[in-house]
Amino acid sequence: MPTESEAQAAQRRALLAPVARLCLEAGVPVRMGRLERPGEASVVALTCAAPDGTWDAALTVVRARPVPDQYHDWNGRWGRDAREGYDLGSPGTLVFELQITEEDDGAGPAPRPVVVFELLDGERAAADALILWWRRPALFHTTPPGPHAKAARRRERAQADRLKTRQAPPVRLMALPEAAEPIAARLDARALCANFPRAHDGRFHRSAVVALTPVGGTPSHRRGPWLTARRVGDGLTVSVDELIGGNQEHRWDLTPWLWNRSYARTSRRNRWQVSQPERVRPVVEALRAGDLRRALQMTGVTADEQVTRLLAGTPTRTFRAEYAERWVNRLYEQLADSAPWRFANAYEAWQAEADRSRTDRPVTLFGLKGLNQARKPKIALTMSGDQPMLCLVFTAGNLVLPRALWTLPADFPE
Repeated sequence: MPTESEAQAAQRRALLAPVARLCLEAGVPVRMGRLERPGEASVVALTCAAPDGTWDAALTVVRARPVPDQYHDWNGRWGRDAREGYDLGSPGTLVFELQITEEDDGAGPAPRPVVVFELLDGERAAADALILWWRRPALFHTTPPGPHAKAARRRERAQADRLKTRQAPPVRLMALPEAAEPIAARLDARALCANFPRAHDGRFHRSAVVALTPVGGTPSHRRGPWLTARRVGDGLTVSVDELIGGNQEHRWDLTPWLWNRSYARTSRRNRWQVSQPERVRPVVEALRAGDLRRALQMTGVTADEQVTRLLAGTPTRTFRAEYAERWVNRLYEQLADSAPWRFANAYEAWQAEADRSRTDRPVTLFGLKGLNQARKPKIALTMSGDQPMLCLVFTAGNLVLPRALWTLPADFPE
């Protein structure tokens, strides 16, 4: 690639000066610097960086050629030669090139990927692209949701249905393999009905499958037979299914008092991680009021930089700012029924499972929505010193921390 001559550097400064003026008038702090990209020429450019250092932008001038109309949808109006485009003496039309790189979460120490690459006509279009990017986080900022009236109604309906099903537990056992029969003999139908996940109408959740316990000692991270419970009609059916226990959000082998009569006398401390509910009543009230940040603070739960942003209604990254509202609502919705004081114990229980060799890796609580890719965004739990910490991770794995370990128990007094 040719080295930028002083004449071309001066030409770029002259062409970029009007763009810089427009950006500065709009409050975007640009300065004259250089575009430095691996494998590309070092040329004069307008540069701009995020206040928190998570992204940087460079706008320069290149020679480009028009793209045929039938290819505009995929390639835009202009294309440049990767080697000769930075040579202003080469053939083509002078256009502005904008490159923005931003941190790629979970990618380790790899260089920041390019998240925006545009070839733009005219000073105004170039300035507008930079201004819009600078303002993008504010444009997609959302107000965290307050108390959920629907959630309160669901809890009331669920409590009423629990009382009804305890009187006559609608539980049916399917034909079971011989190995599962001694386990099923310890089934407490009333406890199973009382603790089974509930839908918005308060009834048994139609799509929930509860993995009660493995049959034959299958490790939770491997596929094998599990005693399971699911809704069929208006009741629950207990059977044996082949599944990977570690992938099930409703897994009760670590909390057997939820279904096994042999553990009916388990203490409050072991079931709820608190012996006196009054001690955490303010936490539950804060969650009911939608004040998630206060509830986490009262229980000593911290959050990484990205979850902290979501708690405040702010996009985690500029290039995916359009997901902010969806992710914020999902975060508040899922943690509304959490019990943050149980987080440390939940993480310890996860680590203690014999089939895992993890020490400090985060474990998924629930996923966020919207990204169609293999590495999905998920809210996970880890420990920072002796404090539980919520973090945003990107993973293609399906292992999840059982909800029974970190949510508010069904029998916790209101």
